[in-house]
Amino acid sequence: MKSERGVTLIILSIYIITFSIVIALLASLSNYIYSNLDGISDTSINSTEFNKFNMYFIEDVKTNSQASVKRLADDNNHEFIQIAFQDGDIYTYNIGDDCIYKNNQKIANDIANFNAEGFLKDEKMYIEIQIEIGTDDETNYRKTIDYVLKYW
Repeated sequence: MKSERGVTLIILSIYIITFSIVIALLASLSNYIYSNLDGISDTSINSTEFNKFNMYFIEDVKTNSQASVKRLADDNNHEFIQIAFQDGDIYTYNIGDDCIYKNNQKIANDIANFNAEGFLKDEKMYIEIQIEIGTDDETNYRKTIDYVLKYW
């Protein structure tokens, strides 16, 4: 006769202990990964928003020699900053809206603070942009750039 050996209690105990150790290792690894997700910042997303604005803005800066920068208010007393170029392109930042528009088309989101100022220096027209991107609680990206309009 053949000796039939099944799963004994010792082998079953070894299986349970082995699987418990594997599950405990996976749980601790998963816990480690998920606890460190808070340390990942949204800087790349925020710099993407700046790059979108910058791409459009540089194109207009390099093709226009005149621009006007104004801080205005509409009929409902909502303030906005408007940059109007001589070719008709208009950039608008509505204070409190957190978006920048080019000719009524949204080009950048999550703008926590935006300020623009136009000035002349050495017979060249400059537009100074101060931009902060992020949420109201945390600003992740801050930049100040002087753009030189076409002068040749």
